Amino acid sequence: MRAATYRRVSTEEQVSNHSLGNQSDKLADFAEQQGYTVVREYVDPGHSGTTRKRPGLEQLLQDAQAGLFDTVLIYRLDRLARRTHLAYTLLQELMEAGVGVRSYSEPQIDSTTPMGKVSLGVTAIFAELERDTFMQRSRDGRRKAVTEGIHGGGPVPYGYVLQNHRLAVHEPDAAVIRMIFSWYTEHHWSTVRITRELAALNILSRYRATNRRLNGKITDAHWKSGSIRLILKNRIYIGEHQYGRRNSKGRNPSENVLTVQVPAIVDRDMWEGAQQKMLINSRTAQRNAKRAYMLRGLIRCDSCGRSYAGHTGRREGLFRYRCGGRSHRIDLESPICTSPTLDGVHLEAQLWQRITEILSAPDEALAQQPMTIVPAELPMVEKALADIQVSQERLTDLYLDAHGSMSKQSYLTRLAAFEEQRAGLQARLLVLRDTEAHQQEQKRLERRIHDLSAQYWDQLAQPDDELRQVLANQLIEHVTVQADGSIDVKWVV
Repeated sequence: MRAATYRRVSTEEQVSNHSLGNQSDKLADFAEQQGYTVVREYVDPGHSGTTRKRPGLEQLLQDAQAGLFDTVLIYRLDRLARRTHLAYTLLQELMEAGVGVRSYSEPQIDSTTPMGKVSLGVTAIFAELERDTFMQRSRDGRRKAVTEGIHGGGPVPYGYVLQNHRLAVHEPDAAVIRMIFSWYTEHHWSTVRITRELAALNILSRYRATNRRLNGKITDAHWKSGSIRLILKNRIYIGEHQYGRRNSKGRNPSENVLTVQVPAIVDRDMWEGAQQKMLINSRTAQRNAKRAYMLRGLIRCDSCGRSYAGHTGRREGLFRYRCGGRSHRIDLESPICTSPTLDGVHLEAQLWQRITEILSAPDEALAQQPMTIVPAELPMVEKALADIQVSQERLTDLYLDAHGSMSKQSYLTRLAAFEEQRAGLQARLLVLRDTEAHQQEQKRLERRIHDLSAQYWDQLAQPDDELRQVLANQLIEHVTVQADGSIDVKWVV
């Protein structure tokens, strides 16, 4: 009887009991015992059993159609396929070609007999269940390790190194990160200028400095503008490392993303300043605009949700803001927006007057902001949560103690009480931390308003268009135009 052997290992299994050499020896002995003559050998090293796109398997199927052998010998069914549907599909193709399948370690697997086919289906289901269980445990274990501070894999961000599998600050690179943030937020350099300065200082990117390849290619010696923007946006530099933002299907839902505390490189004020500057830059970039409209990117139509844009009038010095929905529909079925146009000269004059009032007397404007006090119970709630964690661990140890007397029902009852208490404390903690974050944001706002006042106070009397635009974006969150033409202005103070 002519037989072919098929062997496969995934990358993780190269050193396990299912290694290629081990499978080869077992299958050779099996063929001799059963009276088979091995005429073909097919091997797929380092390939997953969840896909049929394997060179050895594809060649085996072609040769089976050509009638080069009568039976395929495998070490175990999951070597052929790790998914039930794929296993059935492959077995059906082989049987239609007149080729049977036999397993060395599973005598019941024999597609040449009716009972063997039944056993084959049951075994395939359990093989898939085993794989899915292993994968889920691996994911759970990896996420648990990440919550304990273990690096979850992937490139180590610039400014950090791995120490004992944890991210630690690499001070030479961290100094570069601090320079980048300082150049951008305090010196108001563009990302392009920052890349030129890094090149002038002969500071190489991480990949180039370590001769590593990115997507198989040697990277450029120096930084790109886009790389600088990614650094400025990365929350890891304020100590918040986000794990699991993307998976094989794209971006992960936010509730599945873990935020792990790591050593910070820059303070939150500097990072927030960079975010604010990037937002303003995106709004005020001139591109092909004929003039710097003060409210560019700030006005929204309440009716259609589109932005208002500035349009120069026929008479010199006159201009209007008009909803984009009046000339561009969202889709063919959407009606033309009928929201009114706005007199730009009058609107800007009104808002500029308020801007000058704020920056001329910042303390008076800030005094109108509601005061937020952080409750003293915040550290108490954090300690109570930590105590509950310890209590739960002790309870579990007590239940699992072979010499203990705690019943399962008693354990579950006390555990449920702990979980209920934990849920209440976590809800309270969210409120307290929101309050603390609000207070910190209030302090950052106060510093920003005073800095703007000190920097531009002597220019408020005779501002140019670009200054008016920059300050409007600093002090106005958005302007909303209602259908009746009324305007709602949301100020930062």
